[in-house]
Amino acid sequence: MKRLLPTMFVFAILLPSLSYAQSLISFEKNDLYGFKNKKGKVVITPQYTLVNDFNEKGVAFVLNKNEWACIDSNNKYLLSPFIFDNGPDYASEGLARFVENKKIGFFDSACKKTIKAEYDFANPFENQFSIVCNGCASVKDGEHSTIQGGKYGVINKKGKVVVSIEFDSIVSIDIRKKTATVTKGNSKQEVKLQ
Repeated sequence: MKRLLPTMFVFAILLPSLSYAQSLISFEKNDLYGFKNKKGKVVITPQYTLVNDFNEKGVAFVLNKNEWACIDSNNKYLLSPFIFDNGPDYASEGLARFVENKKIGFFDSACKKTIKAEYDFANPFENQFSIVCNGCASVKDGEHSTIQGGKYGVINKKGKVVVSIEFDSIVSIDIRKKTATVTKGNSKQEVKLQ
């Protein structure tokens, strides 16, 4: 019972704040959006061009001057999400991408940074792994972009590099065999996931 009390205490503190954030309702005034509580009191003044609702973790994505951000219910800036399909990146396997100092990292549903922004590009997680690159660049191709150049590797969901970032491409990852097929120069080879 002694171990249960501290856990119950933390839960009792966090639960009201999470439900409070979820109870915030967006509203518009003069073409800008803000948030009110259920009683109609303005909690975050209208200042955003577009807003998403607060999620169960107490965070929301907002657009201000063509820049997306994740905020908490106190209007505190948490991070800048990677932009995909004209909005914040979609979560894949519980993680989404964010941008910091022109590098990409990953965050969870509470906008907590879980993998440092250390890569010039990173693919969404698939089967517990993300293909990342450094020295690569996004090149416009009509209304879309492609990633060109650089060296590629693979990270796991803990941010550990499991295939060193030294290859020209990562062709595929075989989860069962715990290998990746990579290219370097004109050769293709299979390497073990570390």
